[in-house]
Amino acid sequence: MAAITHLASNCWYAVAPSATLTDQPLPLPFAGHDFVLFRDCDGIPKAFSDRCPHRGASLALGRVEAGCLRCPFHGWAFDASGHCLEVPADGPGASLPARSHLQQARVVHEHRGFIWLWWGEGEADPALLPDLPQFDPAQWQQVRSSFPWQAHFSRVIESNLDNSHAYWVHKSSFASQESPLSIPYDLEKGERWFSAKVTFDLPLPPVLKLLRRLQGKGAKLSATTKFSFFYPNLNIVDTTVSDILHVVFVNASLPQSETETLCRWVKYSPRKSMNLPGREAKSVEISRTIFEEDHGVVKSQRPYAVPLDFADESHVNSDLLSIEYRKLLKRLSSISAPVTIAS
Repeated sequence: MAAITHLASNCWYAVAPSATLTDQPLPLPFAGHDFVLFRDCDGIPKAFSDRCPHRGASLALGRVEAGCLRCPFHGWAFDASGHCLEVPADGPGASLPARSHLQQARVVHEHRGFIWLWWGEGEADPALLPDLPQFDPAQWQQVRSSFPWQAHFSRVIESNLDNSHAYWVHKSSFASQESPLSIPYDLEKGERWFSAKVTFDLPLPPVLKLLRRLQGKGAKLSATTKFSFFYPNLNIVDTTVSDILHVVFVNASLPQSETETLCRWVKYSPRKSMNLPGREAKSVEISRTIFEEDHGVVKSQRPYAVPLDFADESHVNSDLLSIEYRKLLKRLSSISAPVTIAS
């Protein structure tokens, strides 16, 4: 299996928002492997190979019964430790072949609204789980979806850290070229994370500009976004527009190959007493439109992975966050080791 550039090991990858793992199995494609996630009878997430040891069917197409995973093809049932409990066609008490149990057990953990996969040969270290903001369901509502990219995961992550492209790529959706200044400020960083803010003007039609002037608010409407990254694959984009709007976008980029990335995301906003019909579908549609605008450009970037030699590309002040990302990748990749997955 081909290696994926910058794929770190002995760390936790965010792989799915917690709310997407319900009472049914969830496919987990990661780094060329197909895993399946499901919750045991106590609601604790478990992960194994997505292939039934009998005839290789996808277990993600099956169902969960009392914390056990049942194959959709012949009904074989597996408990939370991966042991086969039942082969319906052979009847109760039938002897089982040696390879009747689930393979490739992986360590997963639920933490701060996401399911995390430990990727590495070292012992899973809970201390490396990031200290993320928490969103109380009583105060925050959420929508969730996913988006497949034809691009390397490092380019996708970097596009989520880059605000200066918005004036050119998103000029028809949310950015204005009237004021393209985009220098990040208030940089903060720790051992495995960093963040900074950007303030930018939103495009307004002439009627709204006039209305704001009449209200004594000024013709411009500005937004402030705090971009955060948590190693190795989680972006948080927290945007406020005065007291009008507050949206927090949390995105996990799951490496698939050198040219493929699956993003699973959740978007939080303050809970309202009443929402308009179709709000969730509209919110997902807006995000997908923005991703599609990015996608055409990001998938064109070469080399596929971001280069860690700073002499390979040009850099300016507005690239502060992508520079910090590359510095973090370069520093931590030096202590990362390759991962071997047993069949």
